[in-house]
Amino acid sequence: MRTWLFTTICLHLVFTCGTTIADNQETCNISSAHIADDSPGSIRFWGSETAALYTKEIDESYKEVLRINYVSDTSTGFPLGFLRASQPPFGWNDTFWTRDGGTFMRELTMWGYLEHACLTAKCLINLVQLNDEGFYAFPEYLKANEPRAGTEMDGTTSIIIGMVLLWERLPQDHPCKETLYNFLHQQASPVRYILKQLDNAPLIEGSGEFGGGCGIPGLHYNVVQNNLAVLALLAAANMESAAGDADMAKLYRQGAEKLSKNMEKYLVNEDGTWIWCIDPKTLKPDPAIVDHIINKGFGGINGPGCMYTDVLGFYAKPSALVTIEHSRKTFEKLYNKPLRKQQFDKYGIWTQFDEYGAGLVTSPSYGQCYALQAMLFFDKLDMADKAIEFLANATYNPPKEYKLDRSSNYYFYERMYSPDAAGKISLEQGCGALNLINVTESLKIARLILGVDDTSPEEVMIIPRIPPSWKGVEATNWPIRTNTGIVRADIHFAREDGNYKFTLKLKPGQIIPKLTIRMPSASGNSWHKKNNASDVNISSTISN
Repeated sequence: MRTWLFTTICLHLVFTCGTTIADNQETCNISSAHIADDSPGSIRFWGSETAALYTKEIDESYKEVLRINYVSDTSTGFPLGFLRASQPPFGWNDTFWTRDGGTFMRELTMWGYLEHACLTAKCLINLVQLNDEGFYAFPEYLKANEPRAGTEMDGTTSIIIGMVLLWERLPQDHPCKETLYNFLHQQASPVRYILKQLDNAPLIEGSGEFGGGCGIPGLHYNVVQNNLAVLALLAAANMESAAGDADMAKLYRQGAEKLSKNMEKYLVNEDGTWIWCIDPKTLKPDPAIVDHIINKGFGGINGPGCMYTDVLGFYAKPSALVTIEHSRKTFEKLYNKPLRKQQFDKYGIWTQFDEYGAGLVTSPSYGQCYALQAMLFFDKLDMADKAIEFLANATYNPPKEYKLDRSSNYYFYERMYSPDAAGKISLEQGCGALNLINVTESLKIARLILGVDDTSPEEVMIIPRIPPSWKGVEATNWPIRTNTGIVRADIHFAREDGNYKFTLKLKPGQIIPKLTIRMPSASGNSWHKKNNASDVNISSTISN
């Protein structure tokens, strides 16, 4: 993650809650009493050793991150809802990285930890400040006693998306729903800041790991940040429509359309692949930056291909096919680099760089899991099978030469190495076990395999995507958003000798007004539509 180029840093600070905050923000005196009321869903995989192992890794890593990284007790010196990037003694353990916070708030929300997500959202509102232009914009990372603004647009946009997902799923009378809407709707909103930038520029500029790249200073037009800005605008438009402000929703959609067209104009190579970033003045890529060792082959450029699912759903809409095709071509170009292809075909590792770390290192975040999310979204299930086998096995059993400090072999960790790396490069821990973003993106993999897509309240879609060597996935008490509120489902999808069976059962008295399930069939895939669904059984058969 962020220590690829930096020496591990341990900051020792005294944290207080007495910092003055802006009028629109809440005080730090927020109760954690309600987080015990959360009723999260669970996911289980079966049918192979990898499936069982990955289930255990998801469960144990999530549990430990909530125990240590997530702050639920102010006696720790951190505000409630603060998300520590890493666990002590690893670097950055006293900082809250904004992109990590937005994506983990997303996972808290989608798994049903709504009260936990509310505390994190309020913590973020407390810690952000107005920038020089009078808008709330987040920095690369936050410290508990230093509210401030910044230029980390992937952090700002991820937080917008996470807050909207939470707003959409909270009950109408929940007090946090109003807090979220007021923050995102106000004149100084980070969403309106995106529109403000588009008044004077074709794209959104930002800094950080998804600006110029890790350790590269300055502001840049980066493809991942701009794609996230499009998604943030569309998410906010959905929120404004639901809240009754059609004019604001229209402005946001127009902004997203403008930004999408300019991404097409400025951020696409002649071969149809994404350009990592361009200079805001020249509107051209700077070879010194795009060919920097930290950016050549960087797996983070798979971001547009996998982040689509956060807002627009688990199945590509016809209106997005041009954009998705750029992501598909980018994925294929990365895969076909000789060393990466050789390593993936041999071990299932998706190396995160072409040259850095001798091209033999990855992480569960921007390397392995971004690629895995793209594989699942693109229905490359044979590749996903191989990639998730490496992820699960490398998590549990890293190379014997690798000294990894952790209390459980089931914990995800930041830096993973090819079996060929020992003796060629130093096997460093970096941010170590349970670095937040590496757990976050692994959790999302589990949701994509289950396939519950409730991004639209008008129609719930379920698109299971189990790896070919697995036999099934089931979810218990899984939260699903409908146009009448959250319902809870027990879901079972299994494959046996070419036969597929899907079942869904809701709690008594609950329904999904419009449900569509994608099932494998002899002709490819078939779609099954159910109205007012509460107890569903579907079977299909394909040839072995």
